[in-house]
Amino acid sequence: MNPIRSLVAVLGGILLISVVVEVLEFTLVSARAGSPITDIQAYFAVRNQPVMLAAKLVYNSLAAVLGGYMIAKVAGSHEMLHATGGALVQTVALVWGFTAGEYAAFTPVWMRVALVGLTGPAMLAGASVRTRAARSQT
Repeated sequence: MNPIRSLVAVLGGILLISVVVEVLEFTLVSARAGSPITDIQAYFAVRNQPVMLAAKLVYNSLAAVLGGYMIAKVAGSHEMLHATGGALVQTVALVWGFTAGEYAAFTPVWMRVALVGLTGPAMLAGASVRTRAARSQT
């Protein structure tokens, strides 16, 4: 196991999740708002609409599956171990962000709990898909 490759796999997967989620969220919120968003309260007023929160659960979970898949692919070996490490790091980051982060209060509590509960398992599911695909090729 190459430690540099391991670090790149885990950090890269987490970065991928973050980029995908942020880009999708900003795009969807901007489209739903219909006019330019001028402040953080307006942004979260749109983002916290029920349909947007449902979409957030979907795109966050899909991004986590993709991130877990990429962690496993880049890691090359011990895929599930790397994905577990990535899922733990991501979960800790979410918990910190949803409790101590400056924007934590803007996200409903049930959504925070759902995202913390779904993200890690979704990452492991993505890694599992990659692991099975790699094993079937050998």
